[in-house]
Amino acid sequence: MLTFIIKFLPFYLYLIGMTVIIFLSLRGKINYSLLFLVFLFPLQNVVDKLRPFPFGKDYIDIILIAMVLGWILKSVVEKRKIFESTLFNNPLFIMAVFTFISLVLGSFYLSYSFTLNLGDLRLQNWKNYMLFPLIYFIVVNNISNVKEIKRLILAMILSMFVMDYYTINQIRWSSGLLSRDKLHGTFVWLGPNELGAFFAAYSLVLLGIYLFEKVVIKKALIGLIFILNLFCVLFLFSRGAYVGMIAGLIALAFLKSKKLLILLIVLLISWQSLLPLSVVERISQTRTEQGTLDDSVTSRLYLWQKGMGLFNQSPIIGIGFNTVNFLDLGGYSDTHNIYVKILAEQGIVGFTIFILLFWLALKSGWQLYKNSKDGFLKGLGLGFILCVIAMMATNIFGDRWTHFTVGAYYWVFLALVVRGNIISSEQLKTNIPTSKK
Repeated sequence: MLTFIIKFLPFYLYLIGMTVIIFLSLRGKINYSLLFLVFLFPLQNVVDKLRPFPFGKDYIDIILIAMVLGWILKSVVEKRKIFESTLFNNPLFIMAVFTFISLVLGSFYLSYSFTLNLGDLRLQNWKNYMLFPLIYFIVVNNISNVKEIKRLILAMILSMFVMDYYTINQIRWSSGLLSRDKLHGTFVWLGPNELGAFFAAYSLVLLGIYLFEKVVIKKALIGLIFILNLFCVLFLFSRGAYVGMIAGLIALAFLKSKKLLILLIVLLISWQSLLPLSVVERISQTRTEQGTLDDSVTSRLYLWQKGMGLFNQSPIIGIGFNTVNFLDLGGYSDTHNIYVKILAEQGIVGFTIFILLFWLALKSGWQLYKNSKDGFLKGLGLGFILCVIAMMATNIFGDRWTHFTVGAYYWVFLALVVRGNIISSEQLKTNIPTSKK
């Protein structure tokens, strides 16, 4: 019976999404549809099994479109604003317009004729990038209270548990460093570096919530997922993920407990004795026995230099959105650093927008952490600050920003933090006690 269910699970999932979830979305029940869709975001191995079905390759897009239609219709019927006024509305609108103009300019740079043909790969990549602000707007405008925030985070926690299951099984059957390139968890088309960045960033959100959770069962669940995620970070052998996690923990020490600094200092001094041997070997590979940088680090430095060369060609507006992937950078097609990539493709203008989004994210997390009287929201604000810092750190070593499976949760958490600030502000104005549920 179980074998039968597993065999036809993709069909059931497809059927539920294309019927029940779309129906709920069009009825304006976006908060319920989000629980389903957010659970699936990082489970690319599951979503890929839906591709053989009619419109299966556009499964996520179709449900998102239904959500947008339901959201707009509900807003019109209830005579309320479609868009909540938030810090991110104007910057995200500017980002969308600028990146589209940059996309067109990039076609001229690559000597392509630009068309609005949906079969154009660069246009598809821009559309996929725009899913991030779309997710932000859907979540922030359709999640309205603390209970719904908690439910959505629970859906993400359960999804992380599934990811842990797949990833830990792959780690168990791998031969350590020799086969790390085969470790991709549920991501399928990405590798251990992207997966490690995912676990590092979003584990820190859970850590922030954990520190303020009072209910023992909930605290135990969050703690368990954090430990499983940390195990995955360690044995995915991603040095970028290690840096992201350490950066987040250092921030936590300054924001929450200076005592944590002592533990981090001990770790940094005694890491060769405290960490598993395979992890020590991976970190030690940064330099060879001769004291030179290993091939991975050397190639990144080379690509950063090539990327800055592209930036110098057009420093103000860049050479065009999503152009680097279509160039030959000495056998590579990526700068392996999102900051260099955005400077090259979008110039100072695009880079300023990019940094502004990070700054506003940190500001939003800080406001929620400092101003909220609700322990859960305070923990969410703290955890998101750590998440942003980890994302900023991991993106130094590669593109952990534009891949949907890596970045989708960042925008969900961002929207929840912004909504949390709105809830906290309303409660302060009306002196309504925060939810204890």
